[in-house]
Amino acid sequence: MTPFDDELATLLALDALEADEQADAELRMGTFPPGISDTSAALAEGAAVPPPADLRGKTLAAALSRRPAGRPFDGTVPCEPSEGFDRTIADVYALLESLTPSEWNARAHPEHGRVRDLIAHLVGVERLSLRWLDPDDDMPEVHDHVAATRPVIDELRILAPDELARTWHDAVRAVAAAAAHGDPTRMVSFHDIRTTVPGFLITRTFELWAHAMDISVATGRPLLRLDPERMATLSNRLMGVVGAALAYRSADHPGRSVRFVLTGPAGGSYTVALTPNQEPGVPDATIVADAYDICRVAARRLDPDELPAVIEGDRELAGLVLAGLDSFARD
Repeated sequence: MTPFDDELATLLALDALEADEQADAELRMGTFPPGISDTSAALAEGAAVPPPADLRGKTLAAALSRRPAGRPFDGTVPCEPSEGFDRTIADVYALLESLTPSEWNARAHPEHGRVRDLIAHLVGVERLSLRWLDPDDDMPEVHDHVAATRPVIDELRILAPDELARTWHDAVRAVAAAAAHGDPTRMVSFHDIRTTVPGFLITRTFELWAHAMDISVATGRPLLRLDPERMATLSNRLMGVVGAALAYRSADHPGRSVRFVLTGPAGGSYTVALTPNQEPGVPDATIVADAYDICRVAARRLDPDELPAVIEGDRELAGLVLAGLDSFARD
């Protein structure tokens, strides 16, 4: 046989060919008796040696020299936070317009109550948001997100569903307009959190999406799935604040890092430090999960224990990180 045939025969004996390659090789050479294949496989396993200790580091360095970690070059391009907020407003409003009168009274949230109460709560949040976005307003911190809007829920209890929907839509459009004016890099409040205007809009997009999921569950509808551009915006932002989210609960881990491999159309790879203002090091754990599901965990609409994920490395650390992703969620 030629050297090529020798190599092909060896691969065939070791059962190391793809299915189509194996079929072609068997047509050309015939099949190996099972005993010979089993013996060859055992010899190959006995001759195998561990890879060089520096192979992982060299492979990672070579990969990073070609492309930095993060989103793939041909991946989904995140949208601007203002655009994501606008699209989510439109989605929620369309959902509200599709509800029947009885569905407005379906219980949608353990603390706010019915769908109509949840939308009245959002009206209250929009009113707070207008004050937070006003640089001349000296409103004190609002720590209790739920209690802060109960007076508005009581105030709007008499409105008909369609009027309540319009009231919320007018209020949230005013918030979008207020965010569009002034210096986008200025710092604004969201309860006891300080963030930039784009960060504020992403936080509010998370909130609107979360409550849209609440309404969908209450009325038997499929969960609202944001488009890949919005999911990329949300997941990028989330990956950038993992350390801060853990620190918010005094659960950060200085000197330690985790690698997230987010799959799906909005996916990407991120190695994040588990404390603010530190450069990530060699990951202590790797978490592989869909970007959509990770964002649902951050929105407090999927329990971390129910997240479909593959975890490698320090599983306890990975669990603590996942449990802290919802630190900035407000219900």
